[in-house]
Amino acid sequence: MVNVPRSFRVGLLSVYLVAVSACSQTDEAWETTLSTDTPDAYATFLERFPKSEYADLARARRDALIDQRDWSVARRENTSEAYSKYLSVHPEGVWSRLAMRRRDELTTAASEAVTEDFAPQPLTGIVPQEPAVSTPPAGAIVEPTPSAEKHFVQLGAFSSKASAKKGWNFLQRSFAELTDLSPVIDAAPLRGSSLYRLRVQLDSTEEADRICAALLRGGEECVKSK
Repeated sequence: MVNVPRSFRVGLLSVYLVAVSACSQTDEAWETTLSTDTPDAYATFLERFPKSEYADLARARRDALIDQRDWSVARRENTSEAYSKYLSVHPEGVWSRLAMRRRDELTTAASEAVTEDFAPQPLTGIVPQEPAVSTPPAGAIVEPTPSAEKHFVQLGAFSSKASAKKGWNFLQRSFAELTDLSPVIDAAPLRGSSLYRLRVQLDSTEEADRICAALLRGGEECVKSK
């Protein structure tokens, strides 16, 4: 039997206890960071535990939250400059393709407006004005507008319009992707059913795919519909 010096055994035990304590601190800090779920919280965790087993997850979640935050700002401002700013920070971001499309559309529209301003006007007669189009406030229930192509995603089916509205309020609070959208709730139950559909109308199939991906990751229902 090997006679291990007592001092060595004590030192080994101390190293073990320190390692266990460090792991416990890391786990507790990670749980706190998850419950906070903000970019700053994940950045603070990475500063404290740069080599933690959770470091890669912290970086990925921090970057995703920053991407979503900057996209929400660009979408709220809805200008070519705002989308360009988003793309300069997130050239490969989740919303980069949609940001490029909207930036180009707004740039083209502004260019056409300048051309029309300098176009010669007729000397006589009255030029008819296009009726103003009002934009419903976020959260208002709207009927789908006629268009050449519509992109809908269905978020659920409910026993009443009131239940559908409650469902929408819950989803909008839970998912940042729905913040600036308005619900489309059927005026009457589906034919042969007593259920009212809750849907949102989107600008493109790409946006519909991204909205559904976010909802499905969160455990909610989302399917494309007409």
